[in-house]
Amino acid sequence: MDRPLYFGETIKPEPGESYDWHAHDFGQLISAASGSMYVGTPDRVLLLSPAMAIWIPPDTEHWMRYGSNNVMLYVDVNREEADRLGGDVRVVVMTPLLGALFVAAMPEGTNARGTKHNQALQTLLRYELLSAQDVPLSLVLPKDVRIRGVAQAALDDPGSVRSVEAWLSEVPASRKTIERLFVADTGMPPSRWLRHARILHAVSLLASGQSVTSVALDMGYESPSAFSYMFRQTLGVSPSEFLGNRLVDPLWSAIRLASR
Repeated sequence: MDRPLYFGETIKPEPGESYDWHAHDFGQLISAASGSMYVGTPDRVLLLSPAMAIWIPPDTEHWMRYGSNNVMLYVDVNREEADRLGGDVRVVVMTPLLGALFVAAMPEGTNARGTKHNQALQTLLRYELLSAQDVPLSLVLPKDVRIRGVAQAALDDPGSVRSVEAWLSEVPASRKTIERLFVADTGMPPSRWLRHARILHAVSLLASGQSVTSVALDMGYESPSAFSYMFRQTLGVSPSEFLGNRLVDPLWSAIRLASR
């Protein structure tokens, strides 16, 4: 039987649940009603959190690791339709309309509507995705073995890194060489790369329900205000504004109730 253009399901992964490298012969759209997840590709690590959606094209090798307090919406996209959505993995802003269209792709909705009605909603979903704004919640992983290990360690637990100097002290190369390797492989100097790794981890913690103060201290900042300044410098909004940009509560409440 042919795969539908868009076919959705709601899942509740266990905290820390993960999937090793794999690929699909179809595309996947994923949004988070709550919680977060990391998606890794051969050259990047991306973070999905509430108020965002991620697009994974067919045949894209990737791994997944979930955070906690997770309610995820998956929408599988058949290959023909996936070709129209582009061949790049993306993290995009989840608008209220895009969120409603995700919900409309769930079986309980599609089964209750006629063919033409579903086709109209699917076409609208496609255009919303194509015009969606990308957000900088991804990091390029360095390829050079001299710096890949310290980069991976910082991505796993950036709060344990108390200074750039201490973080890079285990790399068997001079600071000038390390700077050159990071810029060549990631497009960022190590200090900026570390700041982005901290942002990804902070967003994941905030999405799990932790307070701004708790996350700030976990990230090694002396005060919530210092953390908020760094957050705003990177994403353009404060942590509280970021959390406030989630979809309207009635929509997410409906998703959570349906997944219980």
